[in-house]
Amino acid sequence: MLRPLLWVGAWIMTTLLFAATARAESPLSLETVLQSVARTHPGLEAAQRKVESAEGKQFAARGGFDPTFTIRGKWNPVGYYDNGQVDTLVRQATPVWGVGLYAGYRVGWGSYPVYKGDLQTLSGGEVRAGIDVPVWRNGPIDARRAKIRQTRIRSEGARRTRDATALGLELRATKAYWSWAAAGLRLQVARELLAIAQQRDTGLAEQAAAGAIEPIKRVDSRRLVLDRKAKVVAAQRKFNEATLALSLFLRDAKGNPIQPGEGRVPAAIAEPTPIDTVPIDQEVTEAIARRPDVAALLAKRSVTEVGVKLARNQRAPAVNVQSFVARDFGNGPAELGPTEWGVGVVVEMPLPLRAARGQYRAAKADLRTVDAEVRGLRDAIGAEVRASLVAVRAAEQTVVLARQQVLAANELAEAERERLTEGASELVIVNLRELAAADAATQEIDALADFQRARADFLVSTGRSPQP
Repeated sequence: MLRPLLWVGAWIMTTLLFAATARAESPLSLETVLQSVARTHPGLEAAQRKVESAEGKQFAARGGFDPTFTIRGKWNPVGYYDNGQVDTLVRQATPVWGVGLYAGYRVGWGSYPVYKGDLQTLSGGEVRAGIDVPVWRNGPIDARRAKIRQTRIRSEGARRTRDATALGLELRATKAYWSWAAAGLRLQVARELLAIAQQRDTGLAEQAAAGAIEPIKRVDSRRLVLDRKAKVVAAQRKFNEATLALSLFLRDAKGNPIQPGEGRVPAAIAEPTPIDTVPIDQEVTEAIARRPDVAALLAKRSVTEVGVKLARNQRAPAVNVQSFVARDFGNGPAELGPTEWGVGVVVEMPLPLRAARGQYRAAKADLRTVDAEVRGLRDAIGAEVRASLVAVRAAEQTVVLARQQVLAANELAEAERERLTEGASELVIVNLRELAAADAATQEIDALADFQRARADFLVSTGRSPQP
């Protein structure tokens, strides 16, 4: 009975040594990974740059209402009429019904022919101001105001797209983290299984040397050790692959990927936590209202709606009412002295209106396209929420079954090892029991990781962060 106790003691010591080595580094948490994603992931940085670009375009659109200053000068020193003029003008477009204002000052000197008498002013020049009011086209909406509205909505849409990108990256990072943690724990199981085989092989070698067992049993033991070493190599490869996948989301301050080692693998997969849910139809409704990708698409629809309104208005004729007032100051001809005031109407309309009608048709088609995209996204979200909730419930049941299987497999493996020490069993049977126990342990690890991934899928499908 002493030798089996030595095997068990050696296995315990090996496990404790491995655990002590793992604790040399602090375990990597999911929160740390998600914080790294928020700080350094290139995809999120690119989404933020698009927000900044949209905000820059929004600011530029306001330039449509910047006042414009114009100055013109002319001098004719050679010719029958020696004259000159200086004309300055400030124009200001306003967001109020498309009204335009202007004010200016001009001065003309010298002699003018009769047909150019309007260029002449009194010695102090002429001050004038005017207003241009669109009655139909460009009244309710014009290109300037439409552009400002659209760029403002696009800025909000870019922010919602950034939020959707962040949520998607959090989901991918969460899945990568749990896959990495599961791969690390599976590697530990493979190594523990190898340690048991190596300790048993050491004891069998002593027994074979003493002639207590047939040499062929030692050969079979060495075969088992080699087989379990191969399983460790396979588990190590999968862990390395999972580490590389996780490194895309775990970066240092300079943005370089970090590959966490085995020492940072958590001691266990987080326990399943219940998810508070409401009736599934209400869950879907709340998900649609919460999801940032829906908000981004609705922003796109709002931009298209503005385009439809503008195109509809541009089909109307341009009817503008204009008025001006002017007054000369100084010395000169008496007829230039009185204050002038006038009112005018300008009507302009391309007769076929093909450009305006075509733009309106195109804008309405664009709006119907976005409406179809919105319906499709809402339907997809409903399917995602329902499917992910089913996956969570199934994963919860799988964890329970896997743990029951672990208990049974461990009990059988321990009993078979005792029978082997008593000579009532064979090494092949013990190996099968131990492999079954190891397989049950990995199934439990996978079941827990599957639950965490399913939980993340459900939370993200409802527009919530997958953070624990």
